[in-house]
Amino acid sequence: MSLRLRSKLTWKAAEVSASASLKSAAAGRPAVTECPSFDTPIAPRERAVALLHVGSEIEHALMVQYLYAAYSLDEDQGSPERRALVKKWKGVIAEIAREEMGHLATVQNILTLIGGPLCFEREDYPIIDANLWPFPFELEPLTKDSLAKYVLAEMPSTEVLEKLGLTAEIEQIKQRLKCDEGVSVNRVGLIYGEVLKLFTEGPMVQGPVVLGATAPYPFVPAADIQSDSLPFQVSSSAWGLGNKQILIETAHDRASALSALSGVSVQGEGPITVDDAGIRKEFEGSHFRRFLDVYREFPEETSWSPARNIASNPSTNQDAAHRAQRIEGEAVRWAELANLRYRMLLLYLEHSFFIEAPTTDPTRSPRGALVSWAFGEMYNLRSLSEILMTLPLKPGSRTMAGPPFEMPYTLSLPLRDTNRWRAHRDLLLASIELVEGMLAPGQPQERYLRALRAADKTALEQLEVLIGA
Repeated sequence: MSLRLRSKLTWKAAEVSASASLKSAAAGRPAVTECPSFDTPIAPRERAVALLHVGSEIEHALMVQYLYAAYSLDEDQGSPERRALVKKWKGVIAEIAREEMGHLATVQNILTLIGGPLCFEREDYPIIDANLWPFPFELEPLTKDSLAKYVLAEMPSTEVLEKLGLTAEIEQIKQRLKCDEGVSVNRVGLIYGEVLKLFTEGPMVQGPVVLGATAPYPFVPAADIQSDSLPFQVSSSAWGLGNKQILIETAHDRASALSALSGVSVQGEGPITVDDAGIRKEFEGSHFRRFLDVYREFPEETSWSPARNIASNPSTNQDAAHRAQRIEGEAVRWAELANLRYRMLLLYLEHSFFIEAPTTDPTRSPRGALVSWAFGEMYNLRSLSEILMTLPLKPGSRTMAGPPFEMPYTLSLPLRDTNRWRAHRDLLLASIELVEGMLAPGQPQERYLRALRAADKTALEQLEVLIGA
């Protein structure tokens, strides 16, 4: 999201007590956040696009933070009981991260439905205007405190918490994070609540619609909802990996858009209404409940450490900000390779929205090639992350490195189709050059690097055909 747009979209604080107001004012943040407010006139469709871009960046940021947390867990524990616990937690959090990828894809589908630009961006640290985000972006090993943040970010409304009997427990978690002293963790569900309003058709407004922060909340007009966009959306059958928990919802009208957005919101925070007959079932399947379960089981730091000794916010940037830890030595090239493959994954995902879904044999189509390559990059990132977490952050350091997940200078794809394929080709050529410089006989990762280079050369051959077509 551009800095210009971000300056126009802020959270509007709800009424709070005088003491809370003083504490939050001292911290420079609202104590309680309720809904986003625009300070310039903005039409309903653009309002939806702006909020969906925020939602997309949040889903993307949560996905990589959860992945980093999952990869940080060390299954090499001293007892079978601890090994089993760590393996379970790692599986739960990695699964939530994959589901966040499904949420990211669903948001792109809704943007496609209303003809908005796609958004695969996300903030690096530090976040600008952090009040729009659940919490400041942080790649960190899993701790009970970081789990507390994830629980609060994914939690449902106050009314739902009361109905589930979780109010007291959540208050304890807030106290742990010192939320009463100006520290703020915003609910992800607030963004989706506002987007749902924009797709909920209400009474027609008589006369000209007055836009701006004080205007009625008009809905996205029917003419802006484009059913013919469906072939350009991505589906769970192609991207869901056969996992029913990975929600990738398409939409062709107002009702299906509401269903898709509600499904994403419910899977994250749990029930979104207090009178839902299936409130317990929705709670059980939510990210909120799963994080809460891990939080309850996770030990305090004074007990035992399930996570490896890895860096927080590792970076290849030689002028890294104070919150980042610079990677040096052998790990640098591996981190650069991980960044490159991360960029490749994002561009494969983005490009797939530019190609209409084929009606027959989708696996042998250009879009099918993008899907296949994207899956390959998911596995590459997992492998590279595991390697980085065995390499010292700096020569002689006892702290290990980790995948930086640094954003590239651009994720914009070229206008012409052949040039989009050239963009993928250029990244493959860069990867091959980097891998060849890393290869050394007898090194532990030699087999992986050779396999990666071979796969890249095969993909290059396919790309040359697509470029020449």
